[in-house]
Amino acid sequence: MTTAKRFGYARVSTTSQTNDRQLDALVAAGVTDSDIFTDKISGARQSRPGLDDLLGRVREGDTIVVASLDRLGRSALHVLSTLADLEERGIAVQSLKPGEDFTGATGKLVRAVMTHVAEWERAMNSERVAEARAAKAARAQDGEQVAGRPRTAMTDANVREVRKLKAKGRTVAEIVKLTGISRASVYRALAE
Repeated sequence: MTTAKRFGYARVSTTSQTNDRQLDALVAAGVTDSDIFTDKISGARQSRPGLDDLLGRVREGDTIVVASLDRLGRSALHVLSTLADLEERGIAVQSLKPGEDFTGATGKLVRAVMTHVAEWERAMNSERVAEARAAKAARAQDGEQVAGRPRTAMTDANVREVRKLKAKGRTVAEIVKLTGISRASVYRALAE
């Protein structure tokens, strides 16, 4: 029978950040350097190589130690889902941040409530996005411009100006900035 191991996981969102504080906390909590997995990648990314590697190595009875539970996922719902998956596999998660203990009956109750709140929040966000899309579509049907650069009628003078600027060596981005004409309209003027 194999003995249970303690693994650590540390993540920072950008390569310019350092995970030294998290690594120091994990080592101080008794996790061996060689058993710490790290990522320098946004929690919003679906695949995080360090976490994926760790999740492939842990076995029933093992413990994953993190400086804070938010290191495990991109949202509250994702973190809670990850915790539930690990619990089903018999893997414990220990957060070093005070107040983030979801073990025991009280911890399970708190986690269940947080899961429902996170699901509600996701549903509310989806409803807001759907309502915004419907409102945008309704305004578009009324002929109102709803997003983007104000519409500029491409007059012959506009076309000549775009071509003149391009002939002088200006880039499309520069022409857009100088004239206020949309990028698509500039390309159309140059293609005609």
